[in-house]
Amino acid sequence: MRAADVSTCGCTPCFIKTNHLFSTITITFLVDFYNFCTVAILFGTPQRLKFLSGLKSVNVTGAVISLSDKVKILGATLDANLTMAPHVKALSSSCFYHIRSFKQIRPSLDNSMGASVASALISLRLDQLNSILYGTPLKHTARLQRIQYAAARVALYWQSHSSPLSSTELLNQLHWLRIEWRIWFKLATLTFKAWHTGRPPYLSDLLQYHEPTRSLRSSSSHQLLVPQHRLTSGSRAFRFSAAKVWNSLPVSIRGTKSLPTFRRH
Repeated sequence: MRAADVSTCGCTPCFIKTNHLFSTITITFLVDFYNFCTVAILFGTPQRLKFLSGLKSVNVTGAVISLSDKVKILGATLDANLTMAPHVKALSSSCFYHIRSFKQIRPSLDNSMGASVASALISLRLDQLNSILYGTPLKHTARLQRIQYAAARVALYWQSHSSPLSSTELLNQLHWLRIEWRIWFKLATLTFKAWHTGRPPYLSDLLQYHEPTRSLRSSSSHQLLVPQHRLTSGSRAFRFSAAKVWNSLPVSIRGTKSLPTFRRH
């Protein structure tokens, strides 16, 4: 198949429409500053992308840009179906590399320093961009959960050897939330900031206050409108996931005005 012509596009991301699919396929262009090249990726469902399986490149204002099956942007590795499998695989490999290095120096550290190093590892690796993992298959979060367990066992090296503790007990001693709850906590915090401060606007503009047609008890419960979606990937979008997580919080927490108070709850 020859390169698709999107010469009218001058920004990122851009869209093309395929008449035989009657749907919009998203093309994202990224610049690889290390190799000085530009790559593009098609985002869509497997069923829709199957019709474009022969498409290998796109033509943008006369420049032919090759299509890739995955791209890395702002630290996240995205695949065409947004399964996040390549991202989790790369993150797992990186984390276990650092955990092995941490294990070698752990005997030289006291308990307090060991816990601090492990917490820094979890914050910088597992908490970074974890909100995009909302709604991903359980096998991905389970893989990340094993990373957290491994880091906890190294951090509490002496205790885990003298008196073996369960994985849950290790997390409780370190005051760590499980991976699933860390994702929900990040989403709830982002929603609180966007809703109360309006920053950043590209997130706050996606949130809408829930206004029932009749006077109900929920009208004063600070709930957000949960939009409709047709695809599974749509349930992972911020406008849906943020409202879903926010509405699941107790009314007393949703009514909090202070961010530090909100985070403590």
